[in-house]
This record gives sequence, C-alpha cells and structure tokens, in this order.
Amino acid sequence: MIGHKDKVALFKKLADGDNLSQGYLFFGEPQIGKFVFAESLANYLENNIFEPPKRILEELLVISPDEKNLIGIEAARNIAHFLYQKPVFSKQRTLIVRDAQCLSSEAQNAILKIIEESPNQSLVIFIASSEEDLLPTIVSRLQKIYFFRVPISEIEDFLVLNFLSKKISREKIKSAANESFGRPGRAIDLLTGKDFDKIKKIIKNFKLENIDDIIDNDLIDKFFETLIIELYKDLDNNIESLKEVFKRLVLIKRFNVNKKLQLKCLEGAMS
Repeated sequence: MIGHKDKVALFKKLADGDNLSQGYLFFGEPQIGKFVFAESLANYLENNIFEPPKRILEELLVISPDEKNLIGIEAARNIAHFLYQKPVFSKQRTLIVRDAQCLSSEAQNAILKIIEESPNQSLVIFIASSEEDLLPTIVSRLQKIYFFRVPISEIEDFLVLNFLSKKISREKIKSAANESFGRPGRAIDLLTGKDFDKIKKIIKNFKLENIDDIIDNDLIDKFFETLIIELYKDLDNNIESLKEVFKRLVLIKRFNVNKKLQLKCLEGAMS
C-alpha cells in the first residue's frame, strides 16, 4: 500500500479495540488507494496483516459493476445472503462495494434496508468519488472517511522499490510520480500501461479522427487528465485552452452530454 499511514494506524487501533463502525464510506479521487485500503483492512481482520491479501479471503465479499457499468438488485440479494452468515475466520464479515455510484436506485434502497438491520458481525464499506454518489439516507448511516492525495515522494519511493529493477529508468519513474496527481494508481499506469503512450500521441496531434478512438476504448478520463497535465507545463500560453478543457469536462461529467460532440468542440477550440 502507498501512503495513508495515519489511516492504517487509526483502523488498526479501532479493529484491535473492537470499535469499528458497521458502515463506512471511503471517498476521494480515483486511483488514490481506497479499494486497496479497504481490502487490506479486511485482510487485517482475518489474518492480522494490513496489506492487500495474497489469497482469497473467506470473510470478504467484493461487489463491482457489471459489463453495463451497473450494480443492480441481484447484488443486493447477494449482499444480504453474505452478511447474515456468521463469520468463521474473523470477528466480522466484510462487504466492499466498489464504484458505489454505479448502484441502481432499486439496489440502493434494498441495501439501505440491509444496513439498517445488519448483524453486529458485519462491516460494510462503500467506495466512491463523492458523498453525492449515494442516496443521502445511506450516507447518513455511514462513517465518512476522505482519502487525500499521496505525497509525490512516497509514490516515487514505491516506484523505485518495485519498478527500478525491471529496467525502467529512474528518470521515467520520477516523471511518472510527478505526473501522477498524487494518485498511486495513475503513477503505476503511467509506467506499465500502453494507454498513456497512445493518449500522448493523440494529444500531440489532436484531430477529429482520433475522437472515436478515445470514446470507443473508454480513454476519456485518462485523456482529460493527461491533457490537463500537458497544458499546465506551459500555463502562460495555455490558459485559454485549459479553460476550454475544464468547460468540456464539466459538461461531460456533470450533465452527461454527448461526449463526441464535446470532444469535437474541444478540438475546434484548440486547433
């Protein structure tokens, strides 16, 4: 795990004293370590080791969106079945709901009833970017834990320890850490993923024919992040372009407008 040492110490203390709440909302930016932390907590409860598990945990259920990017009512039924069984290898059964913003309204209402009547031996953790991703009635029943960005120095130290021996240069590691936005997952993607090389080429020659490639391959978030970083490198000359980028990003994220149209408008403004 990278960073969040204060939270590790806190949750160890809570777990050791049997003082964990029954429900938490871990929220903050993507790729910042929320899921890794939740999984490590479950491992600590079952094996007394606060790190990502190396084998399947008997007392952990992870719910993730399906291929349609949705968590539906069937997931709620699985949750109820799991939580109401007595734990064997741990004091608690842990449920982690990844990308909780993908829960359907029907699923959220069903899960709300489960939370209200959950057994004492259950621990429920929702993972989302924001408190607004869930119904207020659910959020009100959860302890809210915000995950901050990780210091660049900690990310760089982790990358040196885990990737320098794999013939990745220290210069590339330093660049990945500096361009990570304080998000460990992004730093690892920059070193290991091919998507970022493709995106940088698209940004360098941003034309209409590349727009379908961005949308069809679900690269839009990475595209905007990388574009913003590149523009910030020369802020004096790129301030107007940055304003246009943020305008299009807000429209896409907040108002769910046509992505292709917004990228076309962005291409026109930046050409």
